[in-house]
Amino acid sequence: MNIADRASIVEHYEPKVSIIVAARNEENFINDCLVSLVQLEYPIEKLEIIIVNDGSTDKTPEIIQTYLKAYSNMRTLSTTQGDGNLRGKTNAIAQGLAASNGEIIMFTDADCRVPVGWVREIVKYFDTTTGIVGGFTLLDARRPFEGMQSLDWFFLFGLASSTVGWDIPLTVIGNNLSISRKAYNETGGFKSIPFSVTEDYALVQAMLQRTKYKIKFPVNPNTLVRSRACQSLNHLYRQKQRWGVGGLDMVVRGLLITAVGWIAKFCLLVGLFYSSLIIWLTAFFIMLFGELIFLLKPLRKLGTINYLKHFPFFIVYFFIYVLVLPIVAYTSKKVIWKERDLN
Repeated sequence: MNIADRASIVEHYEPKVSIIVAARNEENFINDCLVSLVQLEYPIEKLEIIIVNDGSTDKTPEIIQTYLKAYSNMRTLSTTQGDGNLRGKTNAIAQGLAASNGEIIMFTDADCRVPVGWVREIVKYFDTTTGIVGGFTLLDARRPFEGMQSLDWFFLFGLASSTVGWDIPLTVIGNNLSISRKAYNETGGFKSIPFSVTEDYALVQAMLQRTKYKIKFPVNPNTLVRSRACQSLNHLYRQKQRWGVGGLDMVVRGLLITAVGWIAKFCLLVGLFYSSLIIWLTAFFIMLFGELIFLLKPLRKLGTINYLKHFPFFIVYFFIYVLVLPIVAYTSKKVIWKERDLN
């Protein structure tokens, strides 16, 4: 088969796709999410959208109901009590998976908006050896506090994408994650995966370790999901704490990569007091230049280079965050997220 024939097969590959969104108290955001989902350009008979109401106490269920009559391929379910490893968002995702029937399963969050070509573009990356496909997520940024968070996310997404390219994959973030059902079934499902407050990381690692399937993490503007940044320091702290505690279960190679970043910043902090100003400034600008170069590629490719205006705020925030997060994760393991104790 020649290259043109292969390209034609990929272009016309239209598997049955299930999109699963777990929603808990998202009345302020879920309408925008649902609008973006019903505008997806993909055959309606091959696309099912499952919104899982995860114990919402606000108007989230009512908002979901307004869409069900108009869109025959959308349905909803409310979570029932899980057992064993099935609790928190993991339980909601597992129940959504059990109710779905797509060959490809795609996940996003209730505060996200997906591009119209999201499904069609993602499915192109699946083949007989690929079980996981990731994508970038951009946070809306109207002020520096949101902008520094967005660059932080791009840095983490860039690292995750790069490690896939280096053949040492770490994870895919759950608000833009797609998997094949065949690969998921081979893991034994969430019931057989140890509970984690970062269920996306636990799922990806189980798929990589228990199956033969590989991961792809393209930098593709047509798969760029948009979301909202944390609006307060307390919300941001809770988010990072959850990520940090979940990261304690990270595979060795991930811990080593994280440790390198922490050691570099710790040495820079110590050097501020024990080295000459010239040496310290040289080291600081090398770090700054390296992080800038690392961010430039995804920012350019995804058409978001204007976010660099937030880079000075990001540098300060990222320096503090990288140093403090491991300490927070090890000393404060009680995780509260969406008004729910995840421990």
